[in-house]
Amino acid sequence: MVAKAIAPSKIILSGEHFVVEGEPALVAAIDIYAKCIVEERLDDDIRIESKDYFGKIHVIKYSKNKIVDYAGDKTTKKILRPILIAVLKTLEFCETKRGLDVYIESDIPPSAGLGSSAAVAVAASASVLGEIKGNIDKEIIWKAAFEAERIIHKNPSGIDVTVSTFGGLILYKKGERPTFIKLNYKPIFIVGFINKRAKTGKLVEKVLKLKKEIPSIINPIYTSAGNLTIRLVEALKNRDLHTAGLLLNINHELLSAIGVSIPKLDIIVNIARKKGAYGAKLTGAGGGGSIIALVDESRLEKVKSSLEKRVKKLFITSIAEDGVKII
Repeated sequence: MVAKAIAPSKIILSGEHFVVEGEPALVAAIDIYAKCIVEERLDDDIRIESKDYFGKIHVIKYSKNKIVDYAGDKTTKKILRPILIAVLKTLEFCETKRGLDVYIESDIPPSAGLGSSAAVAVAASASVLGEIKGNIDKEIIWKAAFEAERIIHKNPSGIDVTVSTFGGLILYKKGERPTFIKLNYKPIFIVGFINKRAKTGKLVEKVLKLKKEIPSIINPIYTSAGNLTIRLVEALKNRDLHTAGLLLNINHELLSAIGVSIPKLDIIVNIARKKGAYGAKLTGAGGGGSIIALVDESRLEKVKSSLEKRVKKLFITSIAEDGVKII
């Protein structure tokens, strides 16, 4: 049996970094996908083949509880190990063992702040479930993909895995069940991939160190960011794009204040605003990565044309309501 699955990437509309210390974040699954195909083998081995965003092929073979062979380059095992964990955990949760060929292909740029690794792990787990059961169980997928994310990010918040698994627009607060926000329209986001971001863990440590050094200055920024996220939910529900855009702009400045923006991000954000976006900001951990700009049909082309020659990759996106699915 052959099973195919796709899992969406994500953007953080507000709350990155601040969510680590308990403030809410607003996250959306978007319609840029990681894809996975799984088929059963005649033996008990697991072979994973991944074509990365830049077209390079990476392969590992897992047999008798260890990686026995690989092809690609010195990063191959590091890149594919989290996918292997997602596959093995899914088999474990299904209380089964079998050999599998796993094929991965992703349209999501890596290290872009768009949740590439989570989407790949989610798609891999869903495909394995599809091959075993013919359908998916999102609770199993979430647990397996979260274990994969721990290999990469050590102490992940769970945001990326949650939004890629379940889809939609999610209000997320650490330690609480996510709240799914329903809109009666499809907001349009332009996503611009600038360059590879700095390592998330190092950026998080940098911000937490700053908070510890000058809490009387930084703590109010955290409180403001949390209040902003709640106001942003209200504005989006009311289809008040002017207020939503203003809040996105303020959120970017709060992230700049804690030191996670870079000049190139600021330049692209300001161009998007000047050319008509309701609002624009960095998305994700910062230190590079991607920006998002909120537009509508009347403003889309002007903002798009102003950005497409200034970024490595431009996407026109909206919210992916379904999350991971078998295709």
